[in-house]
Amino acid sequence: MNVDMLTDLVAALLVLLFRAACLGRSRTPRRPQLQLLTGLWLGLAAWMAGALLQAWVPIWQMLLLGLALAAGIAGLRGTFANAAQPAADLAVVAALGPLSVIPVHAEHVIAAAVAFAAVGFVLDGLTRRMRPQIQWRLSSALPAITLLLLGVNVSQVSDLGTRLLRQDPLFPLRLALVAPNPGTLVPLELRTAAWLLRTPHADPLGTAILLHGNDPLASWQAAAVSLQGSLMRAGFDVLSVDHPGFGASGVPDASADWSAWDPTIGPKQALAYLASGTNSRAPATIVVGHSMGVAVALQLVADGAGVQDTYLFAGSLDRPDSQFERMFYEQHKVPCCIPAPTMHMIRDQFYGGADRFAVALPQGHALVHFVRMGIEYVDVTRDREPLYAAITPPKSICDFATVTHYFNTLYVRRLVLVDTRAVKRTAEIFAPGEQVDAACRRATAS
Repeated sequence: MNVDMLTDLVAALLVLLFRAACLGRSRTPRRPQLQLLTGLWLGLAAWMAGALLQAWVPIWQMLLLGLALAAGIAGLRGTFANAAQPAADLAVVAALGPLSVIPVHAEHVIAAAVAFAAVGFVLDGLTRRMRPQIQWRLSSALPAITLLLLGVNVSQVSDLGTRLLRQDPLFPLRLALVAPNPGTLVPLELRTAAWLLRTPHADPLGTAILLHGNDPLASWQAAAVSLQGSLMRAGFDVLSVDHPGFGASGVPDASADWSAWDPTIGPKQALAYLASGTNSRAPATIVVGHSMGVAVALQLVADGAGVQDTYLFAGSLDRPDSQFERMFYEQHKVPCCIPAPTMHMIRDQFYGGADRFAVALPQGHALVHFVRMGIEYVDVTRDREPLYAAITPPKSICDFATVTHYFNTLYVRRLVLVDTRAVKRTAEIFAPGEQVDAACRRATAS
């Protein structure tokens, strides 16, 4: 069993656990506090089901919906009460479709709602036979302990999440649980991997080539997942490209020429893949770079890539230091040992300064949208201004207030917590024409 299947299995088990704690179809009337508690568990079960359905709904909405349904059931008796619980199960999962901040396949949500109601009916038949003491433990202690364990496993990169919490204490209420899924694997040439994710929109605006940041998870990392959702919300298919040595992309041989490490090889193959016309549903193509992917996006455009727009998030000058070689081996899964002259060429040609690619952009290049994050690393804050100054026009700049370098995302092991407001605000940046300026003004004022 691979890691991704294990992630889905863990999410499914969490859904079952919290649904079992709802104690529907009880033989005796329940106390109001227990009824409301089971409503919370119903909302959490549906929220976790959203991770499997790629339906991103803020946790506060699902908790409120679960409480409302539980309160409605509390006043019913007999046959009506027994019928109400399956109806509530059906409704709470079906609501994931219209409440999701990214588009979802309605048929998937409906099928999941029916399955959830059927499983809930079976679980209720089992739990109603339990003694009251065991029912109470199932509906209180076990879910509470599980929530505590999940909370302990929430992690952040650096201290950015903590800084966000100080500025925006309510942001955890906006989080959606996500099982990362960048799409279908597209094996390109030269051991390069990409992932094609199609938006459920019938008429997409085009395809976005997404270039991830510095993370071994590559296109599966939390920030990339958030960007994928924003692009789908905006109406784009997404082709996420893994950099050499990251994710599913292979590692060039240690004896290979320095040019084999060119990070634009994958994006250029992705452009050729889309240009073939067999897998692209719309002619427009944009390139989106995040963090480390910003320099790659600039180099791609500087080399003459034909894209309609370029979006750069959390970019800055890259300043290779004395630790460059050690970090390169760690990040790119290279055991040993690239010859010193080759390593020097790799460093100078591809990691020696994004400003070199910025000033080399061809005349009449696509509009460059430069997005600065409000909660950022110190070195990125320092080095992003020189990079933006080096980019030749046309260009625009946008500030994202109270948004971290990683779009306010957190990890729960391999699961991801995504800030739904950040997803919606980022999607507005990809809107065509003057709507982008309005989106930037709203983001700066938030």
